[in-house]
Amino acid sequence: MRSESAPLFLAGAAAYLLLLGWSMVNVSYDTWGALVVAPVIVGITVPVLRRSFNRRSSYLFPIALAGLGAKLVGSLFRYWVAFDAYGGKADAQLYHETGKLIAADIRSGAISPLAAIPHATGTQFINQLTGLVYAMVGSSRLAGFLIFGWMGFWGAYLFLRAALLAIPGLKTRRYAYLVFLTPSLIYWPSSIGKEAWMLLCLGVASYGAARLFVGRWGAWSVPVTVIGIAAAGFPRPHFAAIWAGSLLLALFASLIIGTGKPGASDRVVTAALIGVSVVGLVIVASATLRFLDPKGEQAGNVGVADRVNNIFASTELNSQQGGSAITPVNVKSPLDWPFAIGRTVTRPLLFEARSAQELFPALEMSFLVAMAALYWKRSKNLPHMLRRNAYVVFSVLILLMFGVAFANIANLGILTRQRSLVLPMLFVPLCIPRRHREEPGMSRVRVRSTGHFPSSL
Repeated sequence: MRSESAPLFLAGAAAYLLLLGWSMVNVSYDTWGALVVAPVIVGITVPVLRRSFNRRSSYLFPIALAGLGAKLVGSLFRYWVAFDAYGGKADAQLYHETGKLIAADIRSGAISPLAAIPHATGTQFINQLTGLVYAMVGSSRLAGFLIFGWMGFWGAYLFLRAALLAIPGLKTRRYAYLVFLTPSLIYWPSSIGKEAWMLLCLGVASYGAARLFVGRWGAWSVPVTVIGIAAAGFPRPHFAAIWAGSLLLALFASLIIGTGKPGASDRVVTAALIGVSVVGLVIVASATLRFLDPKGEQAGNVGVADRVNNIFASTELNSQQGGSAITPVNVKSPLDWPFAIGRTVTRPLLFEARSAQELFPALEMSFLVAMAALYWKRSKNLPHMLRRNAYVVFSVLILLMFGVAFANIANLGILTRQRSLVLPMLFVPLCIPRRHREEPGMSRVRVRSTGHFPSSL
């Protein structure tokens, strides 16, 4: 620490201690618990980020710090919306109440350490996860919001690491700004709930997939990918199915069209990974059907197609409730898929906003559409990148699958909340490099990432 900054540091520490002491006397732990958790979050995150970005990528460090600050502020704002603006009528309140009971059982020994590990599905998984968090830090709602928001921050960080590793020439500064500072990614994955955990797990899975795509088949690349997809599958197996299916198809594409001329050993490993992915996809797909249509297995001889149609119809009916009801895209055949994907991924635009609540996501999406139009020359390189880069294929496939799977959502709030989980993949086409002409006679070679961050912007 520099000598000239020491007085400022001491003054800040004294002010913090005074605030903490006053809060411990005058407010409940439900609030002042955040004053204990926040410094720990910052104290852990800053050194990790500093070590992650070397000299060539030092320009990303302040962007990541800004993202951390924005995430903490986003958690506070989300807390205010849930418990002040909505008066506690939010899913986070239910998670908090159930989590308190689970945490008390964990601390008393009524629940064994092994049983304390979250293992249920859907909402029950988040209840158990909240209880585990509360068992460690105490039952503070505000502290819980900060910790879940912290999960979302690391998810964004891993998406950044994945794209940097797998896409040579990526517009790194732009991607970092988008993944850390886009309002939807600041707001939605910042509270006790599924979005923060899902963003973390999908970031883990994407980083593991990026390592596989660049040929890093080390001892932990496959386990990291599997853990990320499996952990995401507990609360939302349909997202895990989207990621697993996209990974399988991207691996298959890398084997068939490849980037250059991979060796025989590379093809054998890729083929083995495809086999493992097929098995994993079957398991995840079965779990997804059981989760979304639990009565289907009891109905006797009901085909998969009929069960999927029942799921779509049920989702459309259930999501029509609330003040943000919209008319979903009608998908009757694959011919309807392009329009359905485009509208699902880009909804709402400015002309569709009907209230102040809908204006903010409309401004955000309109900005992204305008960015795509502004950088249209870069978008022209997308077909070329799809032929050469498996991670770009992976990202686009996730967007396509999401667009079809969520086309029947009839509630704008639900759609924008769940779409926040695929925004890091939507940013990939906006940040791919321009195509440079190859010199005559230049042969195509397979590019293996060195793991270094590119210095060009």
